Amino acid sequence: MDDEPCVTCQGVDFVEFKSEGDLVCRNCGTVKESRLIDERSEWRTFSDKDKDTTDPNRVGGPTNHLLEGLTTTIGRERNDGGLSYALNRIHSRTNNPDRVLMAAMKEVGHMCELLKVNGVVKDRAMEIYKEVVEAKSLKGRSVKALAASCLFWACRQEKQARTFKEIVAVLGNDVSKKEIGRCFKDLQQIKKDELQKQGASADALASTMNQTVQHPAEFVRNYCNQLRLEFKCKKLAEEIAQNAKPADRRVPWDGRTPTSIASAIVFIAMVLWEIKKEENQSPNQAAGSLPAFASLKAAKARADAAMQKVAIISSVAEATIRAAYRDLFPHISQLLPAPSDKPEERITLEMVAKLPNPDPRGGGGSLLIM
Repeated sequence: MDDEPCVTCQGVDFVEFKSEGDLVCRNCGTVKESRLIDERSEWRTFSDKDKDTTDPNRVGGPTNHLLEGLTTTIGRERNDGGLSYALNRIHSRTNNPDRVLMAAMKEVGHMCELLKVNGVVKDRAMEIYKEVVEAKSLKGRSVKALAASCLFWACRQEKQARTFKEIVAVLGNDVSKKEIGRCFKDLQQIKKDELQKQGASADALASTMNQTVQHPAEFVRNYCNQLRLEFKCKKLAEEIAQNAKPADRRVPWDGRTPTSIASAIVFIAMVLWEIKKEENQSPNQAAGSLPAFASLKAAKARADAAMQKVAIISSVAEATIRAAYRDLFPHISQLLPAPSDKPEERITLEMVAKLPNPDPRGGGGSLLIM
């Protein structure tokens, strides 16, 4: 549709009548274009129930590239004593080649809703599931265990990390954590063997397998969203997490789980941001004082409250978070982001000095959390 004005009144305000296919000028009523093609979906069915509903279904359902194609379905009729329902159930059990895949899709979709991951993860999990089923590599595994392991792999690849504990929680008591772990290890080995058969180099193989390695930053983003932290506090936590895994050297917290490191980083960001807010509210106080912390007891109470919130959200024990915080504490000044040009976002070394000290012999901290 062009932007030419009306030939009669030179107006540019037009209205489209979709039922007639005309484009009409609002000022003088001149028909500028006629027989326009309506590209909207045709919502119409030709079943007997079409007249009984005000919102008829579109002909056919959405196609799924993972399924083989068109299949026969038996409709349900009224007043047949349930015979059509029984016939449809028997047909779906015997003649549907995608029955197992559709059951896995339903299971993965249910887990994705509970885990609050997007559709990209769901589609990737189903692609992995179909590849494994067609290769008959893990034949004999339960549908739920295999679907859970594929979803866990997809979450890692799409950088929406979830833990085994979270996946087991949404499955309930149907599948154990150990069974999902065994299935996931077998899936990793299958992917590795496939790459080796394709002649992948050692660097390409390591790069592909490292795509499924979880990074603390992925959990930091999730924990901050669940805690509903301010955007600037969330940004601070994510930048600290990115600096917590340097590629050129080993760090004292190597070997700790990503969830424990992420929990400690979120705790650091929460306490630092509280100190920052208090200093912004009291700019006239001395630099070495505790601005709005009435006492060390009040400061410790705030740190303990932050620790409890992080422990509840992350499902990591407080003792584990304290241990990870003890490893991070001497290096916090190096993990901070570059100084910001905005004073309200700048984190100074004086603020870092007021963080809780996990070691009373280390000095420099304002209180002890043990």
